[in-house]
Amino acid sequence: MKRGFAIAGVLLLAATSRHARSANDDVNVRLRDTGYMLGDLIDERVELRLPGAMRIDPDSLPLPGRVAPWLEVRRANLGPRDASGAQELVVTYQIFAEAEQATRAALPEFKLKASDGASIRAVSVPARTFLLSPALPPTLTDEDRELRPSPPPTPLAQMGHIVGALMSLALALASAVYLLWRYDRLPFWPYAPGPLARAWRRWRRRPEQDFSSAELAALLRDVHAALSRSAGETLYPSTLGRLFERAPYLTPLREQIETLFGASWNSFYGSGGSVSLPAAGALALLRDAADRERRVPC
Repeated sequence: MKRGFAIAGVLLLAATSRHARSANDDVNVRLRDTGYMLGDLIDERVELRLPGAMRIDPDSLPLPGRVAPWLEVRRANLGPRDASGAQELVVTYQIFAEAEQATRAALPEFKLKASDGASIRAVSVPARTFLLSPALPPTLTDEDRELRPSPPPTPLAQMGHIVGALMSLALALASAVYLLWRYDRLPFWPYAPGPLARAWRRWRRRPEQDFSSAELAALLRDVHAALSRSAGETLYPSTLGRLFERAPYLTPLREQIETLFGASWNSFYGSGGSVSLPAAGALALLRDAADRERRVPC
């Protein structure tokens, strides 16, 4: 009787073993099992061959996170299924353990879920071991194992930073002064001013409301003189067109210049005998003409 139970147990164990092998015949695990140290990444490559319409459920893949105090899953990538029906799953682990001597460590077993829509099947990925190499000296004393306080911060030399900051400030100031000079914004240091710019510099600080008739006449004479110098000859109403040939940058102001020139010419040399032009218009025209002479964007 006992012998019969023993034979039945052996047969049952053999059947179970055959079933486990057939269940794992579709799982092939490849792993480089040597040469790992603290902080290294391990790629466990699992080749899956599922029959028929069976597909791995993506929700059953290992999730990122700790699977042991010294081991963490970083990611799990399931590749496409090829023409032969094989599909590769790559599970990447990271090691957080240190060993004083070469140690055989194990990656955990995990289970996947496969389904064809009508049935669900569990696919077991067996555990695999790898050799964890030491990164520490072969012998450590008790003093070496003790935790030590962090070293105090090293003071940095301040002189170099101060000199660098002062040089940067000096460079910024020099650049600002250059830009002010280049666009003729320094009252004591003009940038190659032309006749229109020189005339504008003489009159730009005068309030428009305080112009007397004599001052307005002086302003208009300065404008005439500056236009003549820009043209390179004394201008008359009949020769005013030469100004725009020799100073084409004044062409956008041609209509205003012709109006001001004609009105002031009649005031000076016509029958009127007095200047009745507004000072604000003359100053605005002189300013715009000076800006165009200096190539200031308008």
